[in-house]
Amino acid sequence: MRFNLTRPLLPLLLVFLWAAVASAGEIRLLTPAADSVVYSRNRNINVVVAVGDKGDLGRLGLGDARRGGSFDPIGRWEKNGTTYVHFRVALRRGRNHLRLAPLSLDIRIRYFPVSSLLNVDYSRPDIFLFHRTQEIPAECGGCHTEKLPANAMVGKVVYGRYSPQCYSCHPEAAAAGEWRHFPAANLLCKSCHEKDGEKKITVPDGKVEELCFRCHINDRKWRKMKHIHGPAGTGDCTICHDPHNGNYRGQLWAEGKGALCVACHADKKRFIQPEQRRFYVHGILQARGCNICHSPHASNYRFQLTDKINDLCVSCHTSLADLKRGHPVANHPLSDKPDPRRSGRRMSCTSCHDPHGSKYKYLLIGDVRGGRICVLCHTGKLSMVPGRGRR
Repeated sequence: MRFNLTRPLLPLLLVFLWAAVASAGEIRLLTPAADSVVYSRNRNINVVVAVGDKGDLGRLGLGDARRGGSFDPIGRWEKNGTTYVHFRVALRRGRNHLRLAPLSLDIRIRYFPVSSLLNVDYSRPDIFLFHRTQEIPAECGGCHTEKLPANAMVGKVVYGRYSPQCYSCHPEAAAAGEWRHFPAANLLCKSCHEKDGEKKITVPDGKVEELCFRCHINDRKWRKMKHIHGPAGTGDCTICHDPHNGNYRGQLWAEGKGALCVACHADKKRFIQPEQRRFYVHGILQARGCNICHSPHASNYRFQLTDKINDLCVSCHTSLADLKRGHPVANHPLSDKPDPRRSGRRMSCTSCHDPHGSKYKYLLIGDVRGGRICVLCHTGKLSMVPGRGRR
C-alpha cells in the first residue's frame, strides 16, 4: 500500500504559512526605502522597523546578505503598542544588500560618498532622502519631538531657527568633532536645511557659496581677486570644509598644513612626508605648512601667494631684503629682468630655487658643481631640469 504523506501534512503546512504571513504583517520597514540610492558624506544609515506584535521581537534580525553577519539594534522604543527597533548600519561604497528577518525582505542600497556638492542633484527622485516630503513623519513624531534629550550638551542661542528635534537622530552633526561649525553646534539646522515656506528638510547642492556668504560676508572679496583657488572658484566651500564639524581647525576634513592640500596636489606629497630623506625640503613648509605662503582661497598674486615672490621670500630671508642685484654673484639680477627659462616671467628667487624642495643643496633647481645650474640660462640651448615643472 502506498501512502501520500502530503495530505496529512497539508493542513499543518497551511497553518504554518498563515502564521508566518500574519506575523509578517505585524512588521514594517519604515526607513530606508527597500531599494535606495544614497549620496552622503556620512556613511551611516538608520534602519527603523516597526513591530506590532512583541512576540516577533525575538525573531527580528537584520543581516548582511552579501558578506554575512548581523547588526545589533542600537535601541528599542515602545509607543502606542508598537515597538520601534532602530539599527545603524555603516554602508560600503557601491552596492549594499541587507536582509530583514523574518520577512526575508531584501534592502538594496547603493551608496556613493560625497566629497563635493557640485555633482549631486538631490531633487532626483531616485536619491533617497528621509525628509523629502515632510520634516518628521507623523509616526516618528510620537518620539522625535521638539523636546531636546536630557543628555544633549547643547544650549539654546537667543536667535536663529532653533531645531532641537534634529538632535535625536543627528547628534553627531552637533556634538562630534573637535571643531564645530556654529550653526550645527547650536542646532540652528534650519538655517541651512529648510527653505522658506516649506515644511521639509532640504540638502543644499551645487554652488553653496551664497549660503555660506550669508554669514561669512567678508569672504565675498575673494571673487574680485585675480587668482582664485580652484575649490573656492567653483563655489563649493564643502570640498574642503565640513559644514557641521571636523577634527581639524576650520572643519577641514584633513590636516590643513599639508595633508589636505596634497589630496589634490599629489605631486607635492613627497615634500610633506618626513620619511622622504632624499630631498632637501623647504623648512617653512615642514614647520608651518602650505598656507604660510599660499592663500587657500584667493589672492592677487600668482599661485595664490600671499605676497610677491621676492617679498615673500625676504620676509624670512631678511639679509636679502631690498637686494635687486648681486646674488649669488656680483651683478646677478634678482628681479626686474626677463627670466630666460620662463617665457613671460620676471626674474625672482624661484628662477634658481625650488620653493618646495629639491635634491640639490639650498633648494637649487640644478647642481652648482661644474656650473650646471648656470648653463640652464647661460647657454644658447636652454633646457629644463628633469622633473621640474614651470613655476
